Amino acid sequence: MPEIWEGKRIVEVKVFGPRGLLLLTACIFGLASGCSRGRQYPPTHSVSGVVTVEGQPVADAIVSFLPDDGQNPANGSTDASGRYELTSFTRGDGAMEGSFRVTIVKYEKEGEDKPAVSVEKPAVEEVESGETGNEGYVPAGMIVSQYDTGPKNLLPKQYADQQKTPLTAAVRAEENSIDFDLSK
Repeated sequence: MPEIWEGKRIVEVKVFGPRGLLLLTACIFGLASGCSRGRQYPPTHSVSGVVTVEGQPVADAIVSFLPDDGQNPANGSTDASGRYELTSFTRGDGAMEGSFRVTIVKYEKEGEDKPAVSVEKPAVEEVESGETGNEGYVPAGMIVSQYDTGPKNLLPKQYADQQKTPLTAAVRAEENSIDFDLSK
């Protein structure tokens, strides 16, 4: 124990008692073991493939694997060659083992088939009789299907419906290559 000289007397200073030292040691080991592993996820397996429509690659499509029995969903998007790679928890980690319903959508990009709404070209025409200046007004954040139909899916709608999709996939505990050729 440290000793401090105070004049002619020696004063003992207790830094930690036996219990305090034991508690400090337990805290250090507890913190060190809890922080070393990081976040733990269930095991996943690599899943990739190609999406085509009548043999032609589909770029910018969203591929979703929806679980049948409690696994987490997995998603990916296709590149210019129609190739996708699934992600469940961290980029490119794949999907959990099991069976899935698969949906695939490709949304129309603004400006592809129709021009974006602009000040010069309003989305809703004003009614000539009885104008109040508020015709066609839709408050921000309010979804009204007559005014806002959302982006258009360019693929057959059967592949977008989570309940009616004919697409299924089985992910096994190995590398999985699963291609989809969609018909119109």
